[in-house]
Amino acid sequence: MNNQNTLHIFGGGVFVKHAVEIAKKFDWKIILRTSNRFIKGLENYDNDPRVKLFSGNSLSDLMNKGGLPESHDVGISFSAPWIIPKKIINLFNNRLYNLHNQPLPKFRGGGGSSWNIMMNDRKGGSCIHLLTPKLDSGEIFALRKFTFPESLSYPKDFDEFISKEAIHLLNEWLTNLLKNGNPGLSIENNDEESEYWPRLNTNIHAWINWSWDINDIQSFCNAFSFPHSGVKTILNGKVVHISRSKIELQKKIFHPYQTGLIYKIIDNKLYVAHPGGTMIIEEYKLESDDSKIRLGDRLYTPINKIEESLLTRIQYSPDGSIFELK
Repeated sequence: MNNQNTLHIFGGGVFVKHAVEIAKKFDWKIILRTSNRFIKGLENYDNDPRVKLFSGNSLSDLMNKGGLPESHDVGISFSAPWIIPKKIINLFNNRLYNLHNQPLPKFRGGGGSSWNIMMNDRKGGSCIHLLTPKLDSGEIFALRKFTFPESLSYPKDFDEFISKEAIHLLNEWLTNLLKNGNPGLSIENNDEESEYWPRLNTNIHAWINWSWDINDIQSFCNAFSFPHSGVKTILNGKVVHISRSKIELQKKIFHPYQTGLIYKIIDNKLYVAHPGGTMIIEEYKLESDDSKIRLGDRLYTPINKIEESLLTRIQYSPDGSIFELK
């Protein structure tokens, strides 16, 4: 291939660096289009003569910069903050791909590893698929499946593990594509086997429902913890964030009316009653500095908070702000 071929990168994050280095190795030019929320860490490409960096929140404006794709150019999306429209997809003539860090067709959508944790699903994967107007449904050209170790508890742990696997997948697949022009054999992204799980936001969705099974509460707590701020509930009328907890399963010794009562405090750890056992809250943060925790206080989540979390679907704007889907 000649040196006029260009790799068009949309988005940002850790994978951009690897894609850029591979493109340079094969003497491809790079056009990197990112948004304001992803620009941090990419500024150094401003001084790289091989990379044309364009940043902004309007994808249509960015497409007017740097040139449109030629016939042999390739595009790839890494967490692109835009919904890329059909008219842009068509410019690439079936050569625009997306890295999705779940084993499609399972786990379509953008909720990430928090869903794995809530579902206690240790089957992970990373794949590269053709980008189409229908979300996460294009043919799969590279797929790496794996099992998350039992030692992993939080999204941070899962995401670090996924990133290492995804880097191997990306390096192998993109090297072959840019070297030989061959994306590989496609794998069907079967709609009948698909699952879709929407985006999550800790401030909106992380309210504990104390009527759940204690194991479900624990997995929910883990799903919204590190690097996130933890689940939420109410203590004496004030919000408390719980970032680390564990459970002691016991035969039914607590009545449902005792659910949420703090019956013991040792070394600043809260022992909370539940019909399924004891929830030990090890790390937490009170939103109000004047809040005090006493034995016999109750953790409780009002039903309106739970209903709001269940009924609110969100999307992120290119600038990182949140808007509700109607």
